[in-house]
Amino acid sequence: MSYWVASDKVPIKQKSVRIPAENGTNYIANQEIRIRIDPSCKFFNPSATYLEASVKITPPTYDATPSGSSTGPSPTRLQLDGETGFQSLIRDIRVHDSNGVLLEEIQNYNTMVAMKYDYQTNDSLKNKRALTEGATKHDPRAQSWYGGIKSDCNNVINNPYVGTNFDATLNASFKADDFIDCKVCIPLHTGILSSEKIFPNMLMGGITITMLLEDNARSFRQLDTAMEFRNLTSNPVVELFNASDGLVNNGSFLTTTLAEKNGQFLNVQQCPFVVGEVLRLVEVDYTAETVTNIPFANASGNPEIVEIAMDGDKIKLTLNASVQLNHTGAVKSSTANNDLYWVSNSVGKATSYGATYTVSDVNLIVQEVDAGAGFEQSMMKKMKEGGKIMYDFPSVTTYKYSQLSSDRVANIRLPINNERCKSIICVPTDATVYTEKEVLNASTTYKIMPEALEKPNAVNIINNADVFLRSNRPNLEGISDSVSDYQFLYDGKLQPSRRIPLSKTSTGKSIDAQHLIELDKALSQAGITGHSMAKFNRNFLIGRALALGDGVYDARNKDFSIQVNYNESTAPSKNKLWLSYVFHLRRIEVSGDSIQVIV
Repeated sequence: MSYWVASDKVPIKQKSVRIPAENGTNYIANQEIRIRIDPSCKFFNPSATYLEASVKITPPTYDATPSGSSTGPSPTRLQLDGETGFQSLIRDIRVHDSNGVLLEEIQNYNTMVAMKYDYQTNDSLKNKRALTEGATKHDPRAQSWYGGIKSDCNNVINNPYVGTNFDATLNASFKADDFIDCKVCIPLHTGILSSEKIFPNMLMGGITITMLLEDNARSFRQLDTAMEFRNLTSNPVVELFNASDGLVNNGSFLTTTLAEKNGQFLNVQQCPFVVGEVLRLVEVDYTAETVTNIPFANASGNPEIVEIAMDGDKIKLTLNASVQLNHTGAVKSSTANNDLYWVSNSVGKATSYGATYTVSDVNLIVQEVDAGAGFEQSMMKKMKEGGKIMYDFPSVTTYKYSQLSSDRVANIRLPINNERCKSIICVPTDATVYTEKEVLNASTTYKIMPEALEKPNAVNIINNADVFLRSNRPNLEGISDSVSDYQFLYDGKLQPSRRIPLSKTSTGKSIDAQHLIELDKALSQAGITGHSMAKFNRNFLIGRALALGDGVYDARNKDFSIQVNYNESTAPSKNKLWLSYVFHLRRIEVSGDSIQVIV
């Protein structure tokens, strides 16, 4: 018996090639980026191919003279999506050959990546994405002391979109120049560009990659630690007014000292606010379980920060003018039973908030593979003799369905026509058309914790440590929205045989185990390793594995649908756009002068 086996393996050489975008140098929202890999790059390694670029945020023109009646935008820190970074800017992506044959297309690519990054995640992956992809990682120095969620959008000191001023005192107004270029190097999560197999680019006559950029209104985020409707208990807490005493009975003050909570101490860089930021005051009473907005009575109803400095070990904010409170009874500073929180009103008080972004220096880093002239000649000879080259790769097809909030029963038909399916993952995104301001401050977006927000002034602090938890990723996250159960129907059978309950998940108070079991199988078959299910409710998904292991399912000529029921006492609140991603194997057949794509 011989242990030696003959094979066709050949030694190869590999080198990096930088290919610039061919249709410009700078790109803005809703424009296309096109990159062509010339056939002179005969073979390349897709799994080692990366896109590099720079992105810079440009804020709106700030209000020069804020006042109590001002409705112009004011400074605040902005960034891209904390979990997906630059990936959130790619709405659609397509790959064509030299003859315009569509080899692959993924619509709503950024939602698919958000799904992957929210579930295939751990600290190591988050750190890598923060270093290379323009994402941000949770900073424990600014974490909530009250048991709120671990936000990845709380990083102040190491934020890649805003430069950090390490002066001991900040008294210069925050301006557009304080936003910096964020350089990224991202993998493209398409089937062709993430395949482990060497891609025969020369046989396609070269390929062209087209990326459509996302709209401005869906692209930006505020820091969670500066927002009222995301993580209120992570915001800076008032310790003293005017550094004098702990009680102000509708009096006025010019300075305010922050309590040593939520990381607000030792240095001014910990503060999530900037000079020029407009503030609001919110009181949370833990005993009465109430949340109260503390209004201001005088003309300086929009107090603006003019200085952030240290007062001993504490951070002190100086305002542009004395502020007078307008509140029934005494307003106490923070005690064991309540806290007063400063929150940003720079976006909320503005009529509109038109930030933009610019993408520049776009290049595709391709790992070109040289298999030698002998291998190429042998391959071309076999093709001339009637042979075929079949290239299989995993891909995704997006199917869309629109549902009204008044629909208590949704029968979602999926016109699937893929030959080798692996799984289906459905993402019910919020279809409401929000302005950029509404996405940024999350004041009207979907309530992730619905039970805790049924009464605006009676919030269950115990069940929801964040007090308010609304979505600021309406195009990237799935919403449960009072869903009761679901069941797939295909091949004339209900799959699974019993409905999957979702009532516990939709209340935000517990977990429906069977739902997560089904989702974990679907993610695994899609090539997504479910390292974490922590976002099962913040990015709600419904999944169905169509095969197990290396198996596939032929979905052609099958009538696919998913039946979703909303029978809870609380009615659904949002219209939805269901994005159903069908993960499947796709094949490119090359024979002679023809290229055929089998989906």
